[in-house]
Amino acid sequence: MTPATLALDMEDTASRARFANLLADHGPGLRRVARAYTRGLAEAADLEQDIALAIWRALPSFRGDASERTFVYRIAHNRGISHAEARRGEGTSSPLSEQVVDARPIADEALDTFRRRETLMRAISELAIGARSVLTLALEGLSHEEIADVLGTTANSVAVRLSRARADLRSRLGGRT
Repeated sequence: MTPATLALDMEDTASRARFANLLADHGPGLRRVARAYTRGLAEAADLEQDIALAIWRALPSFRGDASERTFVYRIAHNRGISHAEARRGEGTSSPLSEQVVDARPIADEALDTFRRRETLMRAISELAIGARSVLTLALEGLSHEEIADVLGTTANSVAVRLSRARADLRSRLGGRT
């Protein structure tokens, strides 16, 4: 192995490790962001893979001008917007999730939790894309400044949009928040 080949191999190994760490650190949040832009779990899984691929492709150009968290959520947001725009004319119905009912009390509690989560995700997915974006990022724990960085706006604008998104979500859920 030549020194140049060895250097490339080490760089590739470092890139893979960095990518794996990003997905380990932010994977659950990216999964929830993908879910906010889709109609069902299978579609969300596809979008999540698109997001991961986009992160992999963009990783070599990441210069550290923003935090890694902002970097991955900006990619997720952009992919989510692109996905939502591509399916804009397809209607808004959400397929029913398949459930296997288990008679045990724990299963009932899990099913209730699942149904509440699905109701929330459905309501979020029905919001206007701008409201959905700001609310989803806020639910992931990003600060107003981080959300502003992801969306390319100001923290004050984020605060206003977030307030409006929460009010819209409350009304869609019938005041149950």
